[in-house]
Amino acid sequence: MFKDSEELTQHITWNKNPPPPLADGEPAPKAWADKQTIYIVNRDGTGLQQIVDEAGPRATNPELSPSGGAVLYTQKIDGHLQIFKVNINGGAPTQLTDIKQNSGGDWFDPAYPLSVSPQPQLLTTTWGAVKRR
Repeated sequence: MFKDSEELTQHITWNKNPPPPLADGEPAPKAWADKQTIYIVNRDGTGLQQIVDEAGPRATNPELSPSGGAVLYTQKIDGHLQIFKVNINGGAPTQLTDIKQNSGGDWFDPAYPLSVSPQPQLLTTTWGAVKRR
């Protein structure tokens, strides 16, 4: 498969199916657009691997994990964008979010400290609004 995460350059969304003929400015049909999915490839162009099945809504916004072992991506479920995680060596995707709109997941590497400090007065206000629901 992949020798190490240094060799991974691309995590792409792509539709391997040829686009239907379209008039100028005409959008692609939803059935075709929904076949867009997630692939990864080695830096030298070898090892193209489809990570997410093209059945279902289109998969977009891939983010490779710092270790190179998993990908986060966005997919529309029940009319809302949700974030999923999938292992690059196979396995079923795991849905990480399930409320409202979520797009473009990102990885947090605990080895690197955050450049911001918590502001308790802001956290209190946010949690106070959530608790009232």
